[in-house]
Amino acid sequence: MNEKKNLTTKETFDLALQNHQKNNLRVAGNLYKEILKTNPNHVDAHNNLGVVFQKLGELQKARSCYQKAIQIQSNYSEAYWNLHSLALDIEEALTILKKLYDFDNKFIKAKIMISALQGFKGNFDEFDALITSPESNHPYTRSIKWVFSLPKLPKIFLNRWEFYDAIVALAEKSRPFYEFGVWKGISFQYFINTFKKGFGFDTFTGLPESWHDSQPKGAYSSFGSVPKIAGGEFIVGKFEDTLPKFFSKKRPLASLINFDADLYSSTLCALNYSNKVIDEKSILIFDELLMNKYWEKDEYKALNEFCDNFGISYDVLAVSFFSNQVAIKLKKN
Repeated sequence: MNEKKNLTTKETFDLALQNHQKNNLRVAGNLYKEILKTNPNHVDAHNNLGVVFQKLGELQKARSCYQKAIQIQSNYSEAYWNLHSLALDIEEALTILKKLYDFDNKFIKAKIMISALQGFKGNFDEFDALITSPESNHPYTRSIKWVFSLPKLPKIFLNRWEFYDAIVALAEKSRPFYEFGVWKGISFQYFINTFKKGFGFDTFTGLPESWHDSQPKGAYSSFGSVPKIAGGEFIVGKFEDTLPKFFSKKRPLASLINFDADLYSSTLCALNYSNKVIDEKSILIFDELLMNKYWEKDEYKALNEFCDNFGISYDVLAVSFFSNQVAIKLKKN
């Protein structure tokens, strides 16, 4: 019996959102498609389906969804914002963002991102004005200010998948990868396609503590469901319980390590134990290092505290502002 057949469009959309938030992406995507069969001009369904496709790495499908939403509603800010992350280059991204900001000058993220992309082209005038404006304390402004303060400007990527592709191209392919914070295994599956062997660490029951005021304890739970991914070895439990035992044995050096634990405490714990498998060739990805309201208190704090404790410095290789990611290499003295 199909229980969804009598749902209204709103009820179906709400159900899609619930699955979307739980990262049940295929289910959410099918529900958005169901809405569009009977309501082809439902702009939110087009936009959100685009987000689903983008999270799954199906970028051309995502781009088409955002463009369709804009075609239906020419002043749909979120669709423009999402579309800029799929631009082919900085120039195209700037064109999209400027169009967005022209009709919606309250969309402050667009204003800040325009100044950032201009900076990556060598023109810092707009960003210099921004840091003396009321937006100077915006988390995006603070994040970009840190990037611009680095000794060498890193490479910038507009979305998660271009960022991943660039990092994988730099990584040592003969080694396995490690991931702290697996959730539904989307990024893990992407990395296993290249590295063939990976170690994933997660409780699979959600965050062990609240993440400031953004996510409560238990968020990002897969309700104990561990992904079944060929080549993947999953270590289930809290890091402080599982990592001492795991790293008590000699483990292979890392090609890359994806830190996606979000929390300061979990990230610091993961860094302290994984230090044994990091050398000058290992690339470390931090999935939530920038852009969030409290970013200086989370992965950023853990990384810098870890480096201070071990007398280590690091080079920033790449950033993706849209997906909050930073890639680094440690410099062990």
